[in-house]
Amino acid sequence: MRLNNVMKISGIAAAGLMALTACGGTPASSTTAASEPSSSSSASAPASTSASASPLASTSSEGAGTSSGSYKVAAWALPISEAGDKLGTVKGDSFSVDIYQVATDVASKDSMFVDKDTKENLLKKGDPVVYLNYVVTNTSSAEIPLSHSLITPNAKYTDWKYLGGMPSDSSSDGYKKHGLSSSGVKLKEKDPFVLKPGESFNIAENFAYTAGKETEIKVTMTPQGADGDLDHDKKETAETTVTLK
Repeated sequence: MRLNNVMKISGIAAAGLMALTACGGTPASSTTAASEPSSSSSASAPASTSASASPLASTSSEGAGTSSGSYKVAAWALPISEAGDKLGTVKGDSFSVDIYQVATDVASKDSMFVDKDTKENLLKKGDPVVYLNYVVTNTSSAEIPLSHSLITPNAKYTDWKYLGGMPSDSSSDGYKKHGLSSSGVKLKEKDPFVLKPGESFNIAENFAYTAGKETEIKVTMTPQGADGDLDHDKKETAETTVTLK
Protein backbone atom coordinates (compact mmCIF):
# COMPACT_ATOMS: atom_id res chain seq x y z
CA MET A 1 0.00 0.00 0.00
CA ARG A 2 1.34 3.43 -0.86
CA LEU A 3 0.26 6.27 1.39
CA ASN A 4 1.06 9.88 0.70
CA ASN A 5 -0.35 12.33 3.21
CA VAL A 6 -0.91 15.86 2.06
CA MET A 7 -2.82 18.40 4.15
CA LYS A 8 -4.50 21.43 2.69
CA ILE A 9 -6.56 24.16 4.32
CA SER A 10 -8.92 25.01 1.53
CA GLY A 11 -12.55 24.68 0.54
CA ILE A 12 -13.75 21.96 -1.77
CA ALA A 13 -17.02 21.77 -3.58
CA ALA A 14 -19.26 18.91 -2.48
CA ALA A 15 -20.16 16.51 -5.22
CA GLY A 16 -23.87 16.28 -5.97
CA LEU A 17 -26.11 14.37 -8.28
CA MET A 18 -25.46 16.58 -11.24
CA ALA A 19 -24.00 16.39 -14.73
CA LEU A 20 -20.30 15.59 -14.65
CA THR A 21 -17.83 17.11 -17.11
CA ALA A 22 -14.66 15.21 -17.90
CA CYS A 23 -11.36 16.78 -17.00
CA GLY A 24 -7.80 16.04 -18.06
CA GLY A 25 -5.62 16.88 -20.98
CA THR A 26 -8.33 17.20 -23.60
CA PRO A 27 -9.55 20.67 -24.60
CA ALA A 28 -12.73 21.93 -22.98
CA SER A 29 -14.59 21.88 -26.28
CA SER A 30 -13.98 18.16 -26.74
CA THR A 31 -14.26 16.84 -23.19
CA THR A 32 -16.53 14.02 -22.13
CA ALA A 33 -19.38 14.76 -19.75
CA ALA A 34 -21.91 12.74 -17.81
CA SER A 35 -25.61 13.33 -17.53
CA GLU A 36 -28.71 11.56 -16.22
CA PRO A 37 -29.39 8.18 -17.86
CA SER A 38 -31.52 7.67 -20.91
CA SER A 39 -33.99 4.78 -21.16
CA SER A 40 -31.39 2.59 -22.85
CA SER A 41 -28.62 0.96 -20.84
CA SER A 42 -25.60 -1.16 -21.63
CA ALA A 43 -24.78 -4.60 -20.30
CA SER A 44 -23.82 -4.79 -16.64
CA ALA A 45 -20.22 -5.31 -15.64
CA PRO A 46 -19.37 -8.51 -13.74
CA ALA A 47 -20.26 -8.29 -10.07
CA SER A 48 -17.67 -8.60 -7.36
CA THR A 49 -17.91 -11.06 -4.49
CA SER A 50 -19.82 -9.68 -1.53
CA ALA A 51 -18.10 -9.45 1.83
CA SER A 52 -19.85 -8.66 5.09
CA ALA A 53 -18.42 -6.53 7.87
CA SER A 54 -18.62 -7.35 11.55
CA PRO A 55 -21.36 -5.63 13.59
CA LEU A 56 -20.82 -2.19 15.06
CA ALA A 57 -19.07 -2.22 18.41
CA SER A 58 -21.43 -2.08 21.39
CA THR A 59 -21.63 1.18 23.32
CA SER A 60 -23.96 2.86 25.75
CA SER A 61 -26.54 5.29 24.34
CA GLU A 62 -26.57 7.52 27.42
CA GLY A 63 -24.20 9.93 29.13
CA ALA A 64 -20.64 10.73 28.20
CA GLY A 65 -18.68 9.15 25.41
CA THR A 66 -17.76 5.49 25.88
CA SER A 67 -14.90 3.35 24.66
CA SER A 68 -15.24 1.36 21.44
CA GLY A 69 -12.13 -0.61 20.60
CA SER A 70 -9.34 1.91 19.99
CA TYR A 71 -11.69 4.90 20.10
CA LYS A 72 -13.68 6.92 22.63
CA VAL A 73 -17.12 7.40 21.12
CA ALA A 74 -18.88 10.77 21.42
CA ALA A 75 -22.12 10.54 23.41
CA TRP A 76 -24.25 11.54 20.39
CA ALA A 77 -22.47 9.25 17.92
CA LEU A 78 -23.34 5.78 16.70
CA PRO A 79 -21.04 2.92 17.75
CA ILE A 80 -17.74 2.76 15.89
CA SER A 81 -16.81 -0.11 13.58
CA GLU A 82 -13.16 -1.03 13.13
CA ALA A 83 -13.99 -3.82 10.68
CA GLY A 84 -12.00 -4.24 7.49
CA ASP A 85 -8.53 -3.18 6.37
CA LYS A 86 -7.08 0.12 7.53
CA LEU A 87 -5.90 1.91 4.39
CA GLY A 88 -4.36 4.97 6.04
CA THR A 89 -4.95 8.13 8.03
CA VAL A 90 -5.57 11.70 6.95
CA LYS A 91 -4.71 14.53 9.36
CA GLY A 92 -6.01 18.07 9.63
CA ASP A 93 -5.02 20.74 12.15
CA SER A 94 -7.62 19.68 14.71
CA PHE A 95 -8.76 16.23 13.57
CA SER A 96 -7.59 12.94 12.14
CA VAL A 97 -9.48 10.38 10.05
CA ASP A 98 -8.65 6.67 9.98
CA ILE A 99 -9.82 5.10 6.70
CA TYR A 100 -11.06 1.51 6.65
CA GLN A 101 -12.00 -0.56 3.60
CA VAL A 102 -14.84 -2.59 5.09
CA ALA A 103 -16.48 -4.57 2.29
CA THR A 104 -17.23 -4.92 -1.39
CA ASP A 105 -20.68 -5.58 -2.76
CA VAL A 106 -22.76 -4.85 -5.86
CA ALA A 107 -24.95 -1.88 -6.77
CA SER A 108 -28.64 -2.47 -6.10
CA LYS A 109 -29.74 -0.27 -9.02
CA ASP A 110 -28.45 1.91 -11.83
CA SER A 111 -26.85 5.16 -10.71
CA MET A 112 -27.97 8.61 -11.85
CA PHE A 113 -24.73 9.22 -13.74
CA VAL A 114 -24.04 8.40 -17.39
CA ASP A 115 -21.37 9.46 -19.82
CA LYS A 116 -22.88 12.24 -21.92
CA ASP A 117 -21.24 11.06 -25.12
CA THR A 118 -21.43 7.27 -24.87
CA LYS A 119 -24.64 7.14 -22.76
CA GLU A 120 -22.89 4.46 -20.70
CA ASN A 121 -24.10 4.37 -17.09
CA LEU A 122 -21.12 4.92 -14.81
CA LEU A 123 -22.48 2.51 -12.19
CA LYS A 124 -25.00 -0.05 -13.37
CA LYS A 125 -27.05 -2.45 -11.27
CA GLY A 126 -24.80 -5.37 -10.37
CA ASP A 127 -21.55 -3.41 -10.76
CA PRO A 128 -19.10 -3.71 -7.86
CA VAL A 129 -19.03 -1.07 -5.12
CA VAL A 130 -16.69 -0.65 -2.15
CA TYR A 131 -17.61 0.56 1.34
CA LEU A 132 -15.17 2.81 3.18
CA ASN A 133 -15.60 3.80 6.83
CA TYR A 134 -14.09 7.02 8.17
CA VAL A 135 -13.34 7.22 11.91
CA VAL A 136 -12.92 10.88 12.86
CA THR A 137 -11.10 11.92 16.06
CA ASN A 138 -10.72 15.36 17.63
CA THR A 139 -6.94 15.68 18.05
CA SER A 140 -7.07 19.26 19.38
CA SER A 141 -7.43 20.53 22.95
CA ALA A 142 -10.72 22.33 22.18
CA GLU A 143 -14.29 21.14 21.64
CA ILE A 144 -15.49 21.14 18.03
CA PRO A 145 -19.23 21.86 17.53
CA LEU A 146 -20.52 20.19 14.38
CA SER A 147 -23.70 20.38 12.32
CA HIS A 148 -25.61 17.39 10.91
CA SER A 149 -23.14 17.26 8.03
CA LEU A 150 -20.35 16.35 10.52
CA ILE A 151 -17.64 15.92 7.85
CA THR A 152 -17.71 15.72 4.08
CA PRO A 153 -15.58 12.88 2.70
CA ASN A 154 -14.86 12.80 -1.04
CA ALA A 155 -13.18 9.75 -2.57
CA LYS A 156 -12.05 9.82 -6.17
CA TYR A 157 -9.69 7.62 -8.20
CA THR A 158 -6.56 9.52 -9.16
CA ASP A 159 -7.29 8.80 -12.84
CA TRP A 160 -11.04 9.62 -12.60
CA LYS A 161 -11.78 11.77 -15.64
CA TYR A 162 -15.05 13.33 -14.46
CA LEU A 163 -15.35 16.38 -12.24
CA GLY A 164 -16.97 15.72 -8.90
CA GLY A 165 -17.18 12.48 -6.95
CA MET A 166 -17.76 8.99 -8.20
CA PRO A 167 -21.16 7.28 -8.55
CA SER A 168 -22.46 5.35 -5.56
CA ASP A 169 -25.32 3.08 -4.53
CA SER A 170 -27.84 5.29 -2.75
CA SER A 171 -29.66 2.39 -1.06
CA SER A 172 -29.35 2.24 2.74
CA ASP A 173 -29.58 -1.55 2.69
CA GLY A 174 -25.89 -2.01 1.94
CA TYR A 175 -24.86 0.11 4.90
CA LYS A 176 -27.09 -1.91 7.23
CA LYS A 177 -25.80 -5.18 5.76
CA HIS A 178 -22.19 -4.26 6.52
CA GLY A 179 -22.81 -2.68 9.94
CA LEU A 180 -22.16 0.87 8.75
CA SER A 181 -23.89 4.25 8.77
CA SER A 182 -23.85 7.13 6.30
CA SER A 183 -25.02 9.58 8.99
CA GLY A 184 -22.94 8.75 12.08
CA VAL A 185 -25.48 10.24 14.52
CA LYS A 186 -27.99 8.54 16.82
CA LEU A 187 -31.67 9.16 16.13
CA LYS A 188 -33.28 12.12 17.94
CA GLU A 189 -29.92 13.75 18.69
CA LYS A 190 -29.85 17.50 17.99
CA ASP A 191 -27.04 19.73 16.81
CA PRO A 192 -24.60 21.10 17.61
CA PHE A 193 -22.81 17.78 17.96
CA VAL A 194 -19.93 18.67 20.23
CA LEU A 195 -16.85 16.55 19.59
CA LYS A 196 -14.71 16.78 22.71
CA PRO A 197 -10.91 16.40 22.66
CA GLY A 198 -10.00 12.74 22.11
CA GLU A 199 -13.54 11.72 21.12
CA SER A 200 -14.45 10.02 17.84
CA PHE A 201 -17.33 9.19 15.50
CA ASN A 202 -17.59 7.27 12.25
CA ILE A 203 -19.32 7.80 8.92
CA ALA A 204 -19.26 5.61 5.81
CA GLU A 205 -19.68 5.93 2.06
CA ASN A 206 -19.62 3.66 -0.98
CA PHE A 207 -18.61 4.15 -4.59
CA ALA A 208 -17.79 2.26 -7.78
CA TYR A 209 -15.07 -0.30 -7.01
CA THR A 210 -11.91 -1.25 -8.86
CA ALA A 211 -9.37 -3.32 -6.91
CA GLY A 212 -5.86 -1.89 -6.62
CA LYS A 213 -6.88 1.64 -7.57
CA GLU A 214 -5.07 4.64 -6.14
CA THR A 215 -7.74 6.76 -4.50
CA GLU A 216 -7.58 10.37 -3.40
CA ILE A 217 -9.48 10.97 -0.16
CA LYS A 218 -10.41 14.53 0.77
CA VAL A 219 -12.14 15.28 4.05
CA THR A 220 -13.70 18.64 4.94
CA MET A 221 -14.76 19.60 8.46
CA THR A 222 -16.72 22.83 8.94
CA PRO A 223 -17.62 23.65 12.57
CA GLN A 224 -20.98 25.09 13.50
CA GLY A 225 -20.97 28.63 14.84
CA ALA A 226 -22.82 29.90 17.90
CA ASP A 227 -25.56 31.26 15.60
CA GLY A 228 -26.23 27.77 14.23
CA ASP A 229 -24.68 28.50 10.84
CA LEU A 230 -21.55 26.86 9.49
CA ASP A 231 -18.39 28.75 10.41
CA HIS A 232 -16.56 28.70 7.08
CA ASP A 233 -13.69 30.72 8.52
CA LYS A 234 -12.76 27.66 10.58
CA LYS A 235 -13.24 25.12 7.81
CA GLU A 236 -10.45 22.54 7.44
CA THR A 237 -9.72 20.29 4.49
CA ALA A 238 -7.21 17.45 4.64
CA GLU A 239 -6.34 14.86 2.03
CA THR A 240 -4.35 11.70 1.44
CA THR A 241 -3.96 9.00 -1.20
CA VAL A 242 -4.62 5.34 -0.48
CA THR A 243 -4.68 2.14 -2.53
CA LEU A 244 -7.79 -0.04 -2.46
CA LYS A 245 -7.41 -3.72 -1.64
